[in-house]
Amino acid sequence: MNPTTIRIGSREVGSTQPCFVLAEVASAHEGSVDQALRMLDAGFRMGADGIKFQLFKADRLVVNRHPGRKDFEQIELTDKEWRKVLLQAKGSGLSLLAECFDLPSLELAQEAEADAYKVHTTDMENKDFIRAVVEVAKPVFFATGGVQEEALADALSIVGDRELGLLFGFQTFPTPVEEIRFRGLESLKSRYQVPVGFLDHTDGGTLFALMAPALSVTYGADLVEKHFTLDRSKKGFDYQSSLNPEDFHRMVEMIRTAERARGEAGQPMSAAADSYHRKMGRFIVARTLIGRGDVITAEKLDFKRIDPSKDPGLSPRAVDRIVGRHARHPIEADATIREDMLD
Repeated sequence: MNPTTIRIGSREVGSTQPCFVLAEVASAHEGSVDQALRMLDAGFRMGADGIKFQLFKADRLVVNRHPGRKDFEQIELTDKEWRKVLLQAKGSGLSLLAECFDLPSLELAQEAEADAYKVHTTDMENKDFIRAVVEVAKPVFFATGGVQEEALADALSIVGDRELGLLFGFQTFPTPVEEIRFRGLESLKSRYQVPVGFLDHTDGGTLFALMAPALSVTYGADLVEKHFTLDRSKKGFDYQSSLNPEDFHRMVEMIRTAERARGEAGQPMSAAADSYHRKMGRFIVARTLIGRGDVITAEKLDFKRIDPSKDPGLSPRAVDRIVGRHARHPIEADATIREDMLD
């Protein structure tokens, strides 16, 4: 049985914990070590909990005549460059997650002691690679977007009792809003009883890109992964779903606000709600002067707001046990009705 809460670096991730915010670099470093390091610094300042890099070898990822081969070669970092980036990431104060696409890249991430790993949705049918990732003995996240149920079941059987999380989200750039389907996140979490995160690929140029991660938290997301770039206006690699650093920071603030607003099932009434009800609620009062010994009838009663600093008396729900009783002493009009006034 997989644990319902897992540890990524110094942070616990799961239903009882604050949402883990993961800043996704992907290819936005554009093959520049300096830019990757600037993004690392930005990730810390944006309020993220962790940062994720994608490690790959172009010749292991695509065939020679693939239309994107030159782009992949352009943004591929050397082993030496990755060691520099990953070393600084480990000392940044952020948790380090690695999404590796081949065994040499996995070995680099392992050498750097990455805190957790993600298996890309397109590798979810590669059993040998999944085994290699699991054997690193670190928490692993499976991306489930577009993955057939049988393939996910096979992958889960490989994990055994290792720390596991699932990532919900449709991976297109950008994802159409109607393809998000937040209720599927709830279903995934309920079915597998492991931490579930939200992969947000909403258009980074829209207001909804700030809202969607916060909404996912209300549907139970334990982690949010969001792409970012240093300058979205340049339209560089992976900019479509990316936020600028200042917007990413605003997104984090919205997530934290959503967490406070979410509450818990069965949570008792708050002191503020109780105070409001006492101040604004109606209570039983005398509609007219009621003489000593008079029988209390419904016509002699009213329901009004009263001075909140005074004893509130009786709720309108108590009217049935008041009608038919006698007044012990005269009760002025608008006076609050209390038990000690009645026989």
